Amino acid sequence: MRGGALASVALVSGLVAACGTKPPPVRPAMTANESWCPDGFEIGPQDTCFAVPEAHTKDTPVVVYLHGMYKGHGSAEEWALVRSVATKGFAVVIPRGKRGLCAWRAELADHFCWPHEPEDPQSFKSIVAEWERVLWQIDAILESGSHKRYVLGFSNGGFFAEHLATHGFFQAQAYAIVDGGPLEGATFPRAEKGVPPMLLVVSEADESQGPKMKALHEGLAQGGWPHAYCARGGEHGLSQTDIDAAVGFFKKQASGGLRSSGATIPCDAPLKPAP
Repeated sequence: MRGGALASVALVSGLVAACGTKPPPVRPAMTANESWCPDGFEIGPQDTCFAVPEAHTKDTPVVVYLHGMYKGHGSAEEWALVRSVATKGFAVVIPRGKRGLCAWRAELADHFCWPHEPEDPQSFKSIVAEWERVLWQIDAILESGSHKRYVLGFSNGGFFAEHLATHGFFQAQAYAIVDGGPLEGATFPRAEKGVPPMLLVVSEADESQGPKMKALHEGLAQGGWPHAYCARGGEHGLSQTDIDAAVGFFKKQASGGLRSSGATIPCDAPLKPAP
């Protein structure tokens, strides 16, 4: 971790202790050779990684990125795209899924994935609880203030993100889901006032996830959930267009610029309304 980041954490920890309250306990970080963190990210607690923009303020927001299924160290190209979010004014947190959660096929047994069984809500809550320490650490590094939180989920992480949003397992100001969908057997609760808006981005050439994203759109629409249902050209995979669209959506939410007609939020170019 950079010296400035460590100094900030130490200063905030001292101030918190002086006030008589204790921060969440921080477990020992992994050593560098044990870290899975991609280039440009620092090691966080509880199997997480994070990046903080060099210039940050009391209003710097935080994006939690939920990856698609992967094994080994994942895709360097995908991580580089996610790291670029920190150059757009956001702190970025990447938690890691768990091995064995997508072992519905033998070849996926060693992949890192997210919970996918709606009938087991505790598995979702337990994963989210593991993010508490890194989010506290990010708040400590950033200047004191209200740091809005956003979630970007891709593929397997998009399914997980949708369930977090619609069932209130993680409080965020907005969600963006790329080539994901609804979990099998999941229900769509009726949207209440103040629910987080969602951006759905589907790759036009993704024949597998396309129908699932449409099913997600239809479920959200029936529940009155504010969302943009948008398409872009290309195959399944996180792209620069997706990153730019998610960042733009989050910034619009932060500034109060999102407008909806019923449950429909318009798509911004270069995205277009999905059929």
